[in-house]
Amino acid sequence: MSGLAKSTALLLTLFMAACAPAPEPAPMPVQPVVPPGIDPVTGQPIDLTPGLNDREPDTCHAADVQYLMGQTEAAVTAAGLTRPTRMVIPGGIFSQEEYNSFRVNFWTDSTGRIIRISCG
Repeated sequence: MSGLAKSTALLLTLFMAACAPAPEPAPMPVQPVVPPGIDPVTGQPIDLTPGLNDREPDTCHAADVQYLMGQTEAAVTAAGLTRPTRMVIPGGIFSQEEYNSFRVNFWTDSTGRIIRISCG
């Protein structure tokens, strides 16, 4: 085939393709409704027993020591708290095996200032 014949055949093919009807769009997939108590990713049952999955209430009375927010460990010591306390430093490692819901955790930033207070 010569160059002109190839070009003509290509143009004729393009014109015919342009006249063809548009393909029908693919149907949108329908997301199945997952009943409560079933993990939508794994399909495995989830325990929905009340109380077991909720966070514990303020058992250590952390709300009572919120005034120490922004203070240092020295302020915690000076407060004379009678319940157990723990200072958690950035990048510090602490074991969940030692969890005590009556202990007050004081989370500090890199300057030693308290940025969060929680139970555990």
